[in-house]
Amino acid sequence: MRNTALALALLLAAPLTLSTPSAHANPFGGYKTGTEITQKQMDAAEVGKTTQDQIREAYGAPSRREQLGDTQIWYYDYVNIKHFGKNVQEATVFEFNKKGLLSAKSKSNAVGKTGNPLIDAANGK
Repeated sequence: MRNTALALALLLAAPLTLSTPSAHANPFGGYKTGTEITQKQMDAAEVGKTTQDQIREAYGAPSRREQLGDTQIWYYDYVNIKHFGKNVQEATVFEFNKKGLLSAKSKSNAVGKTGNPLIDAANGK
C-alpha cells in the first residue's frame, strides 16, 4: 500500500518537474500575449535620440501603427490575464518624427478590443 501511494505521488508530481521554465514563472497558469515593456526599458529610450530601428531591434515589430501627418505612432500591446491577482492590460506608445527619431513616449493602462476572444472576454469587451 505504501509503495502504491509513493508511486502515485511521483506520477502526479512528474508533470510539474517536466514543465517548461515559463510554466515555473507562472505556476497557476494564466495567459500572456504581446510585448511587455517595463518602465525601466521606457526610460532608456531617449526622446530626440532613439531611432525607429533601435526600438524595432529591442522590441520587434509593433502590434499596431498609425500615421498622423509627419508623426508615426507605434503601439506595443501587452496583456497578462492571471488566475489570481489583478490582470495587466497596457499599451506602450512610441511616437516618431519624420526623421525617424523618437519624439514622445507613453504608457496607457488600457488596450481597445484586441480581436482575441479570450482577452476581450476577460476584459468584458
